[in-house]
Amino acid sequence: MSGALPNAALDVRNVMWLLASMAFVVAPHALRLPEWVGVFFALVIAWRGWISWRAARTPPRWLVLVLTAAAVMATFVAYGRIMGRDAGTTLLVLMAGMKLLEMKTSREVVLAIHLGFVLVMTNFLFSQTIPLGLYMLACVWLFVATLVGYHRGVGRTPTVRERLVPAGMLLLQAVPLMLVFFILFPRVQGPLWALPQDARAGVSGLSDSMTPGNISKLIQSEATAFRVEFEGDIPPYSTLYWRGPVLWIFDGRTWKVPEFNITGSQDYSRAERPVRYAVTVEPHGKHWLFSLDIPGTLPPGSGIRQDLQIRSVRPVDTRMRYEMTSYLDYRYGEHLPQSFRALALSFDERRNPRTVALGRQWAREAASPADVVNRAMQLFNSQFTYTLEPPLLESAHPYDEFLFEAKRGFCEHYAGSFALLMRAAGIPARIVTGYQGGEVNPLNRELLVRQADAHAWVEVWLDGRGWLRIDPTSVVAPDRIDGGINAALGPIGVIPSLIAADRLRILANLMFAWDAMNSQWNQWVLGYNVERQRQLLAQLGLEIASWQNLALWLIAAALAVGGLVGLGLVLRDLPVRRDPAVVAWERFCAKLAAKGLVRAAWEGPFDYLARIETARPDMAIEARHITERYVEARYGPGITRRESRELLARVRRFRPA
Repeated sequence: MSGALPNAALDVRNVMWLLASMAFVVAPHALRLPEWVGVFFALVIAWRGWISWRAARTPPRWLVLVLTAAAVMATFVAYGRIMGRDAGTTLLVLMAGMKLLEMKTSREVVLAIHLGFVLVMTNFLFSQTIPLGLYMLACVWLFVATLVGYHRGVGRTPTVRERLVPAGMLLLQAVPLMLVFFILFPRVQGPLWALPQDARAGVSGLSDSMTPGNISKLIQSEATAFRVEFEGDIPPYSTLYWRGPVLWIFDGRTWKVPEFNITGSQDYSRAERPVRYAVTVEPHGKHWLFSLDIPGTLPPGSGIRQDLQIRSVRPVDTRMRYEMTSYLDYRYGEHLPQSFRALALSFDERRNPRTVALGRQWAREAASPADVVNRAMQLFNSQFTYTLEPPLLESAHPYDEFLFEAKRGFCEHYAGSFALLMRAAGIPARIVTGYQGGEVNPLNRELLVRQADAHAWVEVWLDGRGWLRIDPTSVVAPDRIDGGINAALGPIGVIPSLIAADRLRILANLMFAWDAMNSQWNQWVLGYNVERQRQLLAQLGLEIASWQNLALWLIAAALAVGGLVGLGLVLRDLPVRRDPAVVAWERFCAKLAAKGLVRAAWEGPFDYLARIETARPDMAIEARHITERYVEARYGPGITRRESRELLARVRRFRPA
């Protein structure tokens, strides 16, 4: 294919800039999409680079069509569809590569650059972190610099500086308009468009079921579950039980959330020690919201179930902030309806027979249900070990295996076996999953709750006392409840281990600073919703009654900002104001020229003065004064603004006869 002339519009350096920009923007996708996508794109980039470098022909049209069909087919085979976040992005990356391969004209080059801008946006479907935002900003800068290079014309290859500086200036000019649109563009409740179904596929968090081992896997994640800002002092660590899904259904291995959705009541018989706080929960794709036991208020757009589980009307697919009040001292649920009692006592008689027999034995021997609870806590306290790596419980009777053989487990092992023992003893019991504790950032006093703080505990119902929280883990590993998972088991993961090894706390303080910055980013950039927008505009003195008013403000602000930027550009291009001394000197020479004393082009000021003094002695004194002041201003130490005005005035008064 070599030996043919390339299209003159496709200068090799410009093509290389475009290929490099494409490689930068697709690079993050190479870590998310199937490996063959990255390999295919890299081969296409190399092929296109070789074509431009060797001035070779582009591939024939039939070959491009075959490769395009193969890319579509491969995408469909890989995902079973060509729509959705992952499949759609894969197809877009492949098609962008094909466009690079076949482009022959300037129009196609511009189209490829705009495809690059679309690829920038696809990266935010996977992550919205600060580092990725900065990286994508750099990619946009590269694409604009590429565009600048193409607009310099054929045969005029700009240098790196000639590309990057104008591109940077263009981006800077766009910043005011970007801020106006970000602040004033009308927000809507929920996302502007529905994210693809697979957009939340990688989201970790609690589920609506619990089996031995699933929470211990979650503990190894440092991902943020939610953040909390308290009004006033932060409650003691041991009281920070963040209530999530409540599990009633039990089949011998797995505990599940029941399908009923009966509205509960917040008429508690005792509700004391109120705490007020705001929760910013990360998207988890489920309906539940988290609150301290027990919730005293409800966030807008949510309801509460009979078991005090708060559920949002919409799935939490975007970052959500809500304010709450909870009571740390409480009593509730003294009356237990028969249907709920039956559900809280149900279990499969054929599963875990030894555990069931032990519970029934305690019921016969104990003086009261409270005594049964105490015997179970004593059992865990005396013989069991808290570990993040419990043995696999794969038999048909997993809780028998745990209680009588392994005796090593995590919170879900203790909560599950404890609840089964209570049910076997005739005590209604259910499991509550959620989070316990959190880490306080000393820089902003915000409580950060990570997935590593996931926890499970039990609620038992006792006659006359209602539902009581019982945490079996607290007697096996008290440090877990008083100080968190790292206090109980030591640092888990690379980063906690490095922080623990840093005696000077430098790394810990850096992490706190980074987390505080991320919190602000989440609240004011990613979480800039309707409420945040109203709050900010109210602080600016703007009361926005409707989206129509907001749209008018947006148009007015955009026109104002655009006008100011345009005015700045006009002023920038105005001719530079001339030196007053030069203006005065030229007027002086013009007046003398009108009287026949024309200054020659080669004649210096003092040579001209000497000729004036010889020809017109009557003007010698005034001419000398003007000439000396001009030379002082142009070639000497300079003159002040007042002296410049005096020089102009003296020239204005100079009238040769």
